[in-house]
Amino acid sequence: MFNQIKYCKIFFGILLFMPLNAMAATQVVELSSVFKTPISLSGPIKPAKTLKVQASVGGRVEELLVKENQHVSKDQLLLTLNNDTQKRQLELSRLQHKVNENNVKDRKKQLELAQIQIQVSRNNVKDLEANLKDIQRRLKDEETLFEQGSSTRSQLDVLQLQYSRGEIALKNTELGLERSKQEIIRARINVENTIINFERSKHDVGLREDALEDTLIKAKIAGIITAKSFEEGEVISGGAVLFQIIDIKQVEIEIQMVEEDLPMISEGQAVVFTTPSYRDEEFSGKIERISWTADPETGRFPLYVKAANPGLKLRAGMSAKVYLLKQK
Repeated sequence: MFNQIKYCKIFFGILLFMPLNAMAATQVVELSSVFKTPISLSGPIKPAKTLKVQASVGGRVEELLVKENQHVSKDQLLLTLNNDTQKRQLELSRLQHKVNENNVKDRKKQLELAQIQIQVSRNNVKDLEANLKDIQRRLKDEETLFEQGSSTRSQLDVLQLQYSRGEIALKNTELGLERSKQEIIRARINVENTIINFERSKHDVGLREDALEDTLIKAKIAGIITAKSFEEGEVISGGAVLFQIIDIKQVEIEIQMVEEDLPMISEGQAVVFTTPSYRDEEFSGKIERISWTADPETGRFPLYVKAANPGLKLRAGMSAKVYLLKQK
């Protein structure tokens, strides 16, 4: 009886162990289906972004606010330049802009006066025309009375003189009206021209302000200052390289493939790599791009791996051994 119980325990133990053994075997198969294959010799590690900071304008370095190996954020002020020429040009541009603004106001007032004057001239023409018609009517009546002997020659001459003067006054006023019309045209042209000058000077002020703003050198990317090519108090010219900033949060590794290995790789493919500095640590990345042309010196095809830099352990200039992750 005891032996039967013992054999039963052994039998059920075997039955329980078999599924666990099968699961372990399956896991081994899955892990062994992925392996890493070296696809090139070591390649250099480079920053994902490298920016050379240049001066748009020249001047004397007034204040240096950063130093080499310092971490900087985007738009952080790096240094200031003293450029008196830019300041004077900006002041002159602002003065000219103010003059042009006043000219616009004056020309608009002149246009308003010309518009008033032309309205006055039109009203005068209407009044003189009405007056001349009245004199003409009275003159006809006076001529009839003179023919009938009820009026004198002197009375008739007075009305004829008034009529002649009225015609002259009307012609003069009509000429004045035409001159007022021409003055309106000139006034409108003057307003348009002064507005153009005003806008041009406004644009010039903006350019001068931008030029003066360029004396405040700021970082266009976040990163680390790795090079500085001047000292405080030094005079620099426009276009001079002042700093080099690298963004090392991501790195790029350039390796070169022989033609026979190209069918093994594709863009976006996962890789791992190691460095002599961290022999027991693997870093993950992916193939970002593959060159379409071979290097004329080596005959190999450049391959670029993009990878994150956790903890900023990786530095520019380190060497990396890259392994391709491939399914068996």
